[in-house]
Amino acid sequence: MQVSRKKMPMAHSRMLLFYLTLAGLILLGILIEGFLIGTSIFAGTAWGRATHGALGLLLLLLTLLLPLAALLARLPGTMTIWSAVLFVLTLLQVTLAGFARSVPFLAALHPSNAMLLFGLNVILIVQGWQMRGKKSPEMEQAQTAKALPDDGGARHQVPLEIKLATGGYLLYTLISVGVLTLFLLNRNDVVNAVKALNPDFSQSEIDGSVFSIQVIVVGAHLFFGTCTACLAFLIRTGKNWVRIASSVVAGLVVLEICYEWLSPTDVPAVLAPNQRIYAVFVQILMILMILSCVTLQWVPQASRDFFSAEKRQVS
Repeated sequence: MQVSRKKMPMAHSRMLLFYLTLAGLILLGILIEGFLIGTSIFAGTAWGRATHGALGLLLLLLTLLLPLAALLARLPGTMTIWSAVLFVLTLLQVTLAGFARSVPFLAALHPSNAMLLFGLNVILIVQGWQMRGKKSPEMEQAQTAKALPDDGGARHQVPLEIKLATGGYLLYTLISVGVLTLFLLNRNDVVNAVKALNPDFSQSEIDGSVFSIQVIVVGAHLFFGTCTACLAFLIRTGKNWVRIASSVVAGLVVLEICYEWLSPTDVPAVLAPNQRIYAVFVQILMILMILSCVTLQWVPQASRDFFSAEKRQVS
């Protein structure tokens, strides 16, 4: 028992160091992003804008890892939530850049959002630095819960891992709506793709094919979006069948996104080459996000205890 008590603070310290390192890299990346776009605006370099876009995708991946690092480091729930907000703002940052031609006034929020990213990142680094040498609040709660007698009639608290899974499912739903909106706004590109694949089709046949494609795509996104939105709240009940159902839905979502990659008339195939990489990257994030939600329900000990407690109550 004494060895395990010594390991817990050490593991917490290492994960906190990983969190701070990750946040520091994100902060450095934001500063480099400003320099890169500056070389494109003031020096007219082509490599500056291209590198700016590539680094933005890398920062998006790093910010996705940040709330997971906060969870592993057992940081306070507010820090974990704000780390997730940093990822959402970064995703918004990448999305705003794509509206440069279609909705320029919306794309004009790109630099303002960058300042929000910078400020929030600095706050998270300062709060994380202040946590050094302190015991995690989650660890203190766990020790307090072990010291107290088990009250079978008490209501089980929803652990932080399940709350993060809830937020992940809701965020996936919002991103899915965005991808669906992008598909509907690019109907002309779908028409051109159908014409290129079927040059002998008449206009009525083309319209019928486009309509069928839209029905399939819209139906799939609505189905999976509705499922994930419902699962976001059902997993908080602690029912084991919900955990199993969410795993099945996650597998179907991965297959559906892989189908979108292979389909010549779906997002991202109908987009321009310079926009296609953003769509593919967002879909990869969607896969990682929903798989992370499933992992948060099965792997952490707090989640397993949460579902096991509900199962014991039912039996």
